[in-house]
Parts: sequence; structure tokens; C-alpha cells
Amino acid sequence: MTNTIIQFNNVTKQYDNDPVVLDNVSFEIERGKFYTLLGPSGCGKTTILRLIAGFTEASSGEIYFDNKKINNIPANKRQVNTVFQDYALFPHLNVFENVAFGLRIKKMKNTEVEAKVKEALSFVNLLGYEQREIKEMSGGQRQRVAIARAIVNEPEVILLDEPLSALDLKLRYQMQGELRDLQRRLGITFIFVTHDQEEALAMSDEIFVLNKGKIQQSGTPIDIYDEPINRFVADFIGESNIVKGTMIEDFLVEFGGKRFECVDQGMNPNEPIEIVIRPEDLEITSFDSGMLKIEVTSQLFRGVHYEITGVDHDGNEWLVHSTKKAEVGDKIGLHFSPEAIHVMRFNETEEDFDRRLESYAEGEADGK
Repeated sequence: MTNTIIQFNNVTKQYDNDPVVLDNVSFEIERGKFYTLLGPSGCGKTTILRLIAGFTEASSGEIYFDNKKINNIPANKRQVNTVFQDYALFPHLNVFENVAFGLRIKKMKNTEVEAKVKEALSFVNLLGYEQREIKEMSGGQRQRVAIARAIVNEPEVILLDEPLSALDLKLRYQMQGELRDLQRRLGITFIFVTHDQEEALAMSDEIFVLNKGKIQQSGTPIDIYDEPINRFVADFIGESNIVKGTMIEDFLVEFGGKRFECVDQGMNPNEPIEIVIRPEDLEITSFDSGMLKIEVTSQLFRGVHYEITGVDHDGNEWLVHSTKKAEVGDKIGLHFSPEAIHVMRFNETEEDFDRRLESYAEGEADGK
């Protein structure tokens, strides 16, 4: 039995003569994982949810659920449930009846409804709130009610459309942990939509980064953070220093007027590239001993670190996250390891990118 539960094959979505919302997208979703669709507004992530749920139809391409084509299957016949951004709870029904709504539609016996609702409320830590009115619930509690209503129908997939966006920061962090824990306990597939990069990194098994209707990159949070495929992904996932450079040869790059050892290989000699170094991978040293030398132009205290910005002699701006303090006008050095340098090729496809990473792993296995 295949572990794939959802598959998109060359799916495109366009509304009338408007620009294409989803452009020839293909991917697979495995059972029992927490997936996040991440990207800016209008990138197509909510459209993917709506296509999976059956709330809209693909303009072209095939969508499969459990190896069966579902393009023409109505929403109420699909084994998915959706938690909406505004939760879509019924204000005239109490907590119990909100959760029981889908079971009532199925004309389930009262004893079965009561047992299933209590089990679902137990999963989201709301036992004892059955008779509470929705207007009496906090934002976090309302979200739990919406999730209980989704899981009570025992779907194979739960779709979550930015359900944390209305919560304050502290509650949002708390609910991130609760959602992740709930998914693990239930063992079913969650597909979560957000534009919040930290949220995606914290919660996901796999992330799909979207922009302008296309999947730019997919992979684990660590893979995407450490090995972004292009400038958009590097900029969108966390903060990055991105400068133009040259791949002189295997394991040797040039940028900022100097050559540095790196861990990348398999490119053309003297190929133009872009270099990514994360701010936390730059260490402040004395000006004379710095691999790079910058003049500090701004400094902000962020609680756990200082956020320092400076400019090198080529005019490149560098962002540094450090526990060391530096004042505006200071001239400081920056040190970094070869592993901190990530090389991005221009116009590289994800398939070519994956093959390049595989070649690195094979080279390490062979002791090269």
C-alpha cells in the first residue's frame, strides 16, 4: 500500500480571464505528516486547500486521493475536514452542538454522538465545556472547538487555513505546540496554510514554499532553511545575507573581493552565482582579523541578540545576529565557516538542485 494520500498532477487553476492562480503544480502528500503551505498572499496556497476540499475545481490537471481521482467528487464526499481562518463556528449552538453538527447530519444515534463528541473534546482539552456558549469562549478555545469539530468526523486529512492568525503572539506560540502535539497523537495528515515563516519552521514535517502560483521549493524545515534554492526562498524563510559571487572551482568561491573555501561543488568554473550566509552564522571579530570587514550602520537590541547592520568596501550590506554589541560607526571583522556559505545557481530547477545535493552526499560517502 502506497504511503501517498494526496497527489496533484499538473494542476492549474484560473478564474475566468484572471491571471493564473495555480500554475501546473505537481506534488505528493504522505499519510500521517504535518505539511505546511507557505507563501505570501496570492501565491496559491489557499487555492490548493480549496481544491483538496472540493470547494473549487481545477481548470486542468488531476487530483488523486488515496489513488482515486477526485476532480469530480463533491466536497461532502471527501475524507477531509477544514478548519477555517475565522473558525466558522455556529454562534447559536453551544460547544457540544458545534462539535456534533456533522454527526447530526449523518443521523447518528445520540449515544454515539455523545461518545464521539466527548472523545474529540478530550483530545483538545475541552472536556467540561460542552454546554458553554461560543461567545463565552476565548480565541484559543474557539480554535480548539473548530479542531474538535473537524476531528470528530474521523477524516483522513485535516486542512487548516491560517487558523492562528487572529490570536495574540503568546497564545499563537502555545497553539502551535498544541496543534503539533495533536497531529502526532491523532496520526493523521494535517495540511496547514500560513504566511508566517517561523510558524512553518516550528510545526512542519514538510514545507512547500509557494510564489506566484508555483512551488518554489519543498522539503523539511531544516533543508529549506539551510539550503534555499533561490533568492525568493532564502529571503522568505528567515533573514539572509545575499550577495553576488563567482564559483571559481569546486569548494572555492569569490565574493566581496576575496576567495573563500566552501562545501559546494559540481558547477562550472567561474560560474556567476549568489551567496547566502545567515546572520547567525557571522561571528564578530576584530577588524584586522576579519574574513570580511564592515562599518556598522545600525544596531538594534532584540532581547536574545543584537541585530547589527554594516557595509563592506564593495557596498554590500551585511546583517549580523550576535550577543556581542557594536556601536554605529564601529569597524568590525566578520568570521564564518565554509559550511556557513550556501551557493545558489541562477535559474536552477528543484530537480537539478536535488540532484546536486545528492551528489554532495555521494561524495561524502565515498570519502571525497
